[in-house]
This record gives sequence, C-alpha cells and structure tokens, in this order.
Amino acid sequence: MCLHGWLDNAASFVPLAPYLKSYDVIALDLAGHGRSDHRPAGTRYHMMDNLWDLDAVLDSLDWQDCFLIGHSLGGVIASTYSAAAPERVKKLITLDGLGALSAPENETASRLRISMQATREPGTGLKDYPDIETAAKIRQRVSGFPLEIARILSKRALKLEDGVYRWRADPGLNWRSPVLLTEDQVLDILTAIKAPVLSIISSEIRKMPRLTKFTKRKEAVRDLTHRDIDGHHHFHMDQAELTAQFILEFLNTTDSDTERSNASVQA
Repeated sequence: MCLHGWLDNAASFVPLAPYLKSYDVIALDLAGHGRSDHRPAGTRYHMMDNLWDLDAVLDSLDWQDCFLIGHSLGGVIASTYSAAAPERVKKLITLDGLGALSAPENETASRLRISMQATREPGTGLKDYPDIETAAKIRQRVSGFPLEIARILSKRALKLEDGVYRWRADPGLNWRSPVLLTEDQVLDILTAIKAPVLSIISSEIRKMPRLTKFTKRKEAVRDLTHRDIDGHHHFHMDQAELTAQFILEFLNTTDSDTERSNASVQA
C-alpha cells in the first residue's frame, strides 16, 4: 500500500511500481488529492483523519495487513498508522517522512491564531491552463523537480472542464494546520511502531535544519534500517530503480537476518 506526499497523487508511484511487480501494489489518492473526493465543505484536512481512511481502505480490500510505503506526508501518515494499528503493518517504508511535523508547546496559541485568520481570508482559486504541459511546467518551476516528474503528477492532478485544465486538488489542502504534535509526542508514536522500518532520506532533506530531530527519531524506532540517497525530495520517481533496490532488499530480509544485522551493528 503506497501513500503519496502533500499535493501529489497516486501517480507518484508509477515509476516505482514496475520494479515491485512481485507484489500487489496499490497507490491511493489521499482525500482532496488526485481523483479522490474533497472532504465535505466546512471540514478541514487533519493528518490524523487519514489514519481512518487508510484503515477503511484495507477493510474494503479485505487486506488483514500489508507492507506500507509512504512518501513525505504519506510517510508521516504511514508511520503514525503503524503505531496506531500495529497488527495491520508487516513492514513500514518511509521516503523522506519518518514521523509527523512537530512544534514546541509555546507555539500552540500563535499557530491556532494564524490558522484561524488564514481560513477567514477568501481564496483566490487555482489558475486554469490551456494544456497539461503548461501546467506541468508551472508545477516544475514551483517545486524544483525535473519536468518529467511534473508531467506524471500533473496528468493525474488535472481535469478538463469548460475547455481548460483545472487542478483537482482541494484548495483547502493549503490551509495551515491549527495544531501540531510536540516532538515528544512524535517520539512516543515512533517508539510504539512494532514493524521493521526502512527509512530512506534524500540529500535535499539532509540539508534542512530540522534534520537534527531525525537522529532521535531514528533512535526511537526499535527496528530501523536507514538508507541515504543522493537527489531531491521525489527521488522515488527519477531514481526508481535504486529506491526499489533498497525496498526489495528490506522486504526480502527475514526476521533472523535483521536480528543478526542489528547484533553486528551493536557489536
């Protein structure tokens, strides 16, 4: 089961899927993304709500458990779900997304205030485009990743309506989250994950100041395999073969192999 990042969609895993052909691969469009419905008017996009969505999807597929892959926001959801429903996750793979965003306790009121003010302001709406290529070039310029990646994501993210192409994504996805977990809460969640975890981190993310939190996050996970990869945040798309190599090595590792590996590292 594959979960994409914020403002991406299920097509994020199109380049990776052929390398995982020995598995049944399903990639979701999260609520408000891709071809999924928007949440009802008046509601918000809270990260935690995705846990119940994922649980319902597994029920509908009659999957008792799964291997779970998440990129960015999808990794946040996947790691949090793995703690909330450990019996349903056999192994967890996060791509630039180990644990939720966090904020200090003393920023709670100011974040609530900013979020409240932002939702009062009328949105300007999303721009229309004459064709997918034009929209893809805009997405590429804003995001900074290669144009081919932007094309893959944009094709699924756009719909033809009244002779123009419009983004399917709910504008409400851009509203600022009113509340974030504290870092201690994030660590508590990561500690509760029972499944073996593979975390792959890009060089782009490794340059960010917030990565200083990542050391403690890695230590909080009881059974973690970590891999670094050179490249940008969407490395699983333009370095799909190498990413798949890391994933398959991890999925094919038995519990006894993991125990021996951990023992050698500790020694």
